[in-house]
Amino acid sequence: MDDSRPADGPRRIKSVQTASEILAAIQRRPDPTFSDVCDELDASKGTVHTYLATLEEEGFVAKVDGRYRLGLRLVTMGETVRNETPLYRAGQLEVDKLADTTNEYVHLTVVSRGKEVTIYESRGDNAVATDYHLRMREAPQYLHCTATGKAMLGHFDDDRVRDIIDDQGLVEQTDNTISDTDRLFDELERIRERGYAVNDEEELRGMRSIGAPIRGVDGDVCGAVSVTAPTSRLSGDRFRSEIPELVMQAANIIEVNLETTTFDPSR
Repeated sequence: MDDSRPADGPRRIKSVQTASEILAAIQRRPDPTFSDVCDELDASKGTVHTYLATLEEEGFVAKVDGRYRLGLRLVTMGETVRNETPLYRAGQLEVDKLADTTNEYVHLTVVSRGKEVTIYESRGDNAVATDYHLRMREAPQYLHCTATGKAMLGHFDDDRVRDIIDDQGLVEQTDNTISDTDRLFDELERIRERGYAVNDEEELRGMRSIGAPIRGVDGDVCGAVSVTAPTSRLSGDRFRSEIPELVMQAANIIEVNLETTTFDPSR
C-alpha cells in the first residue's frame, strides 16, 4: 500500500489522492484528452494511463472518442449522498414551495471544505441565468460573496470564519464583492442582527439574492436557503422586506421539519 504520513496529520493513501486528483482534473476541463489530464498532474504518463484505465473499468470515468469525462456511476453515488442528507429531506418540499411563490431560483446549500455546495435547487417560472446556476451546482462556491454563504458565515464563530478566509481567501468576483476581512466581519454582524444575508451583485453582475441560515437539531447552523433574481425584479420593498420575510419563513419551516423528523419522544 502506497501511503504517507503528513507532519500535521494521520497517514494518507497516496493512490486514493491521485485518483481524486484525476477526477478533479477531468471535472475542471471539458472533455480533456489523455495529454490534458497528464498536464494537470505530477505523475508519469504510464501512471496516469493505469489510473484512467482502472477508473474507467470501475465506472468513475468514461472515454468517448479519445476524450474523458466523469462516469455515470458518480451520478448514483451523488444521489445517495444527497438522499441521505437530513437537510435535503427536510428542505426539498419547502424549496419547491418558495420557488413557486417567488417565481425565482431557490437554493438549499451546505458548507463543505470551506466552500458552499448546493444540495437542491428549484426553478420558478420567471427564473433566469439557468446556465450559470447549472455551472454553480457543478463546483463548490466561495462563501463570502453569496447570500447563503454569508448567512452561514454570520453564525459561525470568528475563529472558524478566519480559518475559512485564510484557506479560501476573499476572491473578488465583481466590483461589489467584499474582499476586506474587517468589512466582511462588519457585514456578518449585520446579518446576525437582521436574520438574513444579502448578495447585492457580489457574485454576478445584475443578480441579487437573499439568504437565511438553517439551524439543525443541535442548534448549530447546518445550511441555508436563498432566493436569487435579477436586480430589476429584486428591488424596492421586494428586496428590503418581502423576499427576506419569505426566505426566513422557509428557513424556519425547514428547521421545524428537521426537528420533527428526528424527534425522540423518550427525551
